[in-house]
This record gives sequence, structure tokens and C-alpha cells, in this order.
Amino acid sequence: MCNCMNEMGEKIKKHISQQVPDGGEIIDYETDWDNKMLSLEDGKSYVMLNYKLAYRAKKKSGEMAKNITRLSNCVKMSYCPFCGVKYN
Repeated sequence: MCNCMNEMGEKIKKHISQQVPDGGEIIDYETDWDNKMLSLEDGKSYVMLNYKLAYRAKKKSGEMAKNITRLSNCVKMSYCPFCGVKYN
């Protein structure tokens, strides 16, 4: 398996860190990829695509509810998005 996620993450962090104002502090535990999954099977990180759906339910009276309900589902990618290597 490739190491593109970590390598690209470091490059992006270095680039974005230049935008942090003087005296600012980067919070490391809040700095990483969104939708990255750590597999408990093999201990490797994988990329996940998150699909989101939002809807309004219909009330018993036939009117649409005010609140929006949100659902989501993640799909694990089979190939590295950076180099195209197949994940195990």
C-alpha cells in the first residue's frame, strides 16, 4: 500500500500553515484529512467518500415538517486517489 495520504497531508499542511497569522497555534488533533478511516483489521488508513442526503418528512396532517433530516453514508475507495494504487 502506498503512503500518499501521509505524504500529501504533510505537503498540504506545510502550504496551509503559511496562512496562519504570526503568533497563531496549529491544533494538531484538529489537523488531518476529513473522511479518513482507520481499519482495525490491518491498521491502515483509507479514503472515504461521504454521500449526504437531506429531506423534509411529511407530517400526519399532510404538511411538510419544518425540520430537515440529514442522512449520510460513507463509501471506502478501492484505489488511492493520488497515485491509483489498489488498496488491499
